[in-house]
Amino acid sequence: MSVRHFLLTENGAMEEFTEDEASAVAEGKRDLPRFAEQQLRYVQVAFDDQANDEGEIQVKTLGAIVKFDDAGRLTEADRAHDAQDELNEFEHDACVQFALRDTLPRSYALN
Repeated sequence: MSVRHFLLTENGAMEEFTEDEASAVAEGKRDLPRFAEQQLRYVQVAFDDQANDEGEIQVKTLGAIVKFDDAGRLTEADRAHDAQDELNEFEHDACVQFALRDTLPRSYALN
């Protein structure tokens, strides 16, 4: 199973982090000064590395609201509490498609 990590920024961008980068931020070993004093949406996409016998890839997504202090250190991660913090369908699908970009054959990605 593969896991990809994304932050959705205040200006509408989607930034991906490696497993090591995401772990370092979560453990307080790495700061993200560019996100100082921000509250952002975090999306984790976990998926099978290969299709099953039916040609399906299982995908699971998790989301959270993450907060950073004035130095860009992660201070809090929590569930979305209101509609403005929740992912819309486009954002969700964009994270999934981006996570799967190197996994699916091109013919699947175009359909």
